[in-house]
Amino acid sequence: MQLTASRSTLIRNAAAVACSVSALSAAGQIVVVPGWGSPVFEENFDGWTVDQGVWEVANWPGNNNNESQYYHPNQVSVLGGALHLRADRDPNWSYGREYNSGLVRSWQEWSYGRFEVRAKVPYGQGFWPAIWLLPRTAAWPAGGEIDIMEARGDLPWRISSAVHWGWDTNNHQYVSQAYESGANFTDDYHVYAVEWDVGTVGFFVDGVEHMRVYEPAVGIPGTSKSVVLNLAVGGDYSGYPDWTTPFPSQFDIDYVRVWQRSDPTPPPTSLINDPGFEDDDGAMLQWSRFGNSIDNVISDWGTPLDGVRSLKMYGQFTSEENYSGAFQNIPISEGDRFTATSHALIRSEDSIVGTGNEALMKVEFYSEAGAPYDSPDFLGESLTVIADTSSPEDTWTYSELTGVAPAGTVEARVVIQFRQPASNPTGAVFVDSVTFDLTPCLADVNADGAVTPTDFSAWINAYNNDLPGCDQNEDGMCSAFDFTAWINNFNQGCD
Repeated sequence: MQLTASRSTLIRNAAAVACSVSALSAAGQIVVVPGWGSPVFEENFDGWTVDQGVWEVANWPGNNNNESQYYHPNQVSVLGGALHLRADRDPNWSYGREYNSGLVRSWQEWSYGRFEVRAKVPYGQGFWPAIWLLPRTAAWPAGGEIDIMEARGDLPWRISSAVHWGWDTNNHQYVSQAYESGANFTDDYHVYAVEWDVGTVGFFVDGVEHMRVYEPAVGIPGTSKSVVLNLAVGGDYSGYPDWTTPFPSQFDIDYVRVWQRSDPTPPPTSLINDPGFEDDDGAMLQWSRFGNSIDNVISDWGTPLDGVRSLKMYGQFTSEENYSGAFQNIPISEGDRFTATSHALIRSEDSIVGTGNEALMKVEFYSEAGAPYDSPDFLGESLTVIADTSSPEDTWTYSELTGVAPAGTVEARVVIQFRQPASNPTGAVFVDSVTFDLTPCLADVNADGAVTPTDFSAWINAYNNDLPGCDQNEDGMCSAFDFTAWINNFNQGCD
């Protein structure tokens, strides 16, 4: 579902967890969800009116998906501890609408989290209630859309969920899945939830996970999103009311809750500035560019992995082999261990597949800051191909590069490069979410710069006291398995 265009394991024991959540939720208690903690947002609709500091109440026609309603504030009410979105056969001919209905949308937005709504959907041909997440600023579908629940009033035993993505409306993609539990969802309240993590989205009904999708098979933009609750009337998804449709009818919402993980894995403290090419409204002031003779290295709006922009690169068409791209200089020291990552995309309508074009991620090393690539201060480089003639199209592909800075290094240069052969074929590559991090040597538990048997004593202390350095297998916890991992790390050393 959408407002602006056509409508579109990390697996825990989700069923058991969410079932216990549902039981407590029905009792109106604040729920602590394992792995998520307490809600960061909770709306129980306990007052007499909608809090318009929290919710935007729509006052506009539903112009999408061939729907037939006008969203009017008079159709939104709070009574008996629930929000009610009422649909009436009350024509609004000023806008050519046969019906009035209600829509509210949270002013606040969240990036990732668990979103849970307890609601009762109406029965009747042509009703289309929905609970969904949509960004306020990013154009649809570039910022992504997550449909937690959509229902058809004429199919009371079925709901569906979906994820939408794509760089523009012409390249819109989505996945959806219907769910039937044997229940009539119009008879009573049910709990609908989504758990949105980096790289995966899982959908739940009454504690049962019925759908999960993953990147890169599905695009999952990390753009912050608000919660939308609405009752559409008519349209491409649900069909249109007929003589059997009961008016007035309403979509009832008991509560809305949002969690964010209580023990998230902290994101890497990347040394890259503007990793998504978003800053300065796309001016790329944090990046240096080369080979940009025809504006062929730019921050492109509307083709993101995250946010609303990404780096777009293509060749200079000089009739000779040429190189273009962007880079940042980062002070590091010899012996520093590093990890560089990026995501790359080839669009099928401007593909490099079969052309000989390629894109690389490189880390260059210099003994003097700012030295030229062809100078004596260039010490060498590590590189990996991030897109070439064999890469998949229309899919973000993750690449990682690790290594150790050579002797004499004072600066690393992180380079995203496009190479066009002399035949000058067309095609472009998009790059997003570039990181560069210094990674410690796991075996050097006491951080003295050397891997020695004294690190074993340091690991025992870390294990007994749950200190940093204990988690040698990097599974997020300290356990006896980390002893074997430390032995392996010790044998490998840090060279």
